Amino acid sequence: MTEAAVTRQDSAAAPSSMERLRAYLSALPDSAKKLLSDEIAKAKARGEEVPGGDLIVAALGLAAAPAAPAKAASGKTAPADEAPREDAAPRLLFRPLDPFLIDERLETKVRGRIMRASLPAIWTFLKRDLQPDASAALEQVCRRAEIDGDEIPVAAAIADFLPKFSTTAYAALEVAASGELERKRLNVRLGDERVREDLADVLAVLNDSTLIASVVAKAPNSIKNLADEGLANARSMLDPLAASRPGLLPFSLALMQARLVHRAQLVRLAVSAADSDEPSKISTSPYRAAVDLVIADIERATQRVSRAIKEGRGDRAAAGIKEFHDSVRSLRTDMSLTGDGPWQRRIAKLRADLAALLSAEIEGVPGDVRRLLRPRQRSDQPMQPITEEVVAEVEARLDLLNTCRSHASEIALNEMTTRVFSEIQGYLDPTLTQLMENIRSSPDVDRSLKISQIEAAVRFSARIFGASYAQLLQKAADVAINSSKASGR
Repeated sequence: MTEAAVTRQDSAAAPSSMERLRAYLSALPDSAKKLLSDEIAKAKARGEEVPGGDLIVAALGLAAAPAAPAKAASGKTAPADEAPREDAAPRLLFRPLDPFLIDERLETKVRGRIMRASLPAIWTFLKRDLQPDASAALEQVCRRAEIDGDEIPVAAAIADFLPKFSTTAYAALEVAASGELERKRLNVRLGDERVREDLADVLAVLNDSTLIASVVAKAPNSIKNLADEGLANARSMLDPLAASRPGLLPFSLALMQARLVHRAQLVRLAVSAADSDEPSKISTSPYRAAVDLVIADIERATQRVSRAIKEGRGDRAAAGIKEFHDSVRSLRTDMSLTGDGPWQRRIAKLRADLAALLSAEIEGVPGDVRRLLRPRQRSDQPMQPITEEVVAEVEARLDLLNTCRSHASEIALNEMTTRVFSEIQGYLDPTLTQLMENIRSSPDVDRSLKISQIEAAVRFSARIFGASYAQLLQKAADVAINSSKASGR
């Protein structure tokens, strides 16, 4: 069969894009199918265009029953197969907050960033203490809307509910600001001081979401480099808000930051507005919020690295380290971070925290490598080979070491990463040579262990010396292993 014929045969056998889509949708849980179909229907009802929506709905029609609620002969809506979610009201009420929500808890509150965990506590406070009757009425409207698939009544209900919420919530915040005892009382009712701080941001966004979004509505969806004309255009959008409503500027800056390919470039707006790269001058401008948002991103990157390491997700840890490095470098390039100010101290602490975290992970790697590859004394008892899980764990830590070496300049790990890397490099090459010599004369009880050590050493060498050199080592290892088989026979 010719190569062209094989290609045609493979192409004919490969499933089409539509078939793959149908297979994927058919594997979804029924609840996910219904949710997806409902969201597409709601978007169309709002007049929004959903790319590929008709194809998805058609594929869902093949895989599941129609998601729209069936109507009885009397014209009433039939009972839904699935009960409406209990969180319908807070989910719809707080929907404008989505661009500002974060999963991490920052050390200090940053305007424009709201903890996702604060929203349930705020809704509970609102429903229990501030507006119990109005909250119950809003819940009924939202649940009915989910059953009917019609959100038009929800918008009117939220518009009626929001002034009541705002009036009582602002009053509670004013009382809390009147004294330490009152502040502590409100913290107890909300469950956390950070929730109280986030409540002010929640009110600001809900009451002025249209204005906040309109400021950056004309900005490109993706800004590769915030400089020159692009920087001037951004200033022309944001300056009127900075002059008239500076309290809302952090939220519009957060929306602008979401459009930047390099998020740390948001600092350029602060430098431009202050006409200086000195932190002392930038801190007197409303645009200081841009610096706070970038430093918040750096702190979040540190927390993501810590979480990824605990979960054994090396790819996420590497991404967090790169984000930390790039953000700090961009910040240092655009601003003068010499001297001793709040921002400089904050960055220094984050750098130290990340360096301590990574040091604890990679400093012991040479010992792990030596422990796995050191020659074992001969024994009459069979010795178990190194398991795949153990080798993969060391490989992941070697990958982390390489990532730290590449970004060591901004995490204060230059000396340590160089020392650890050199130590492993100096140990691997002679040890692998010794292992290949020993395999030729090893007894049967040692053979499986030594083969696993050789294979592990080759895999470690790929991380330290590179893939090309590791391929040469693999060929030499194959020769050594095969020659030992021949001599055994």
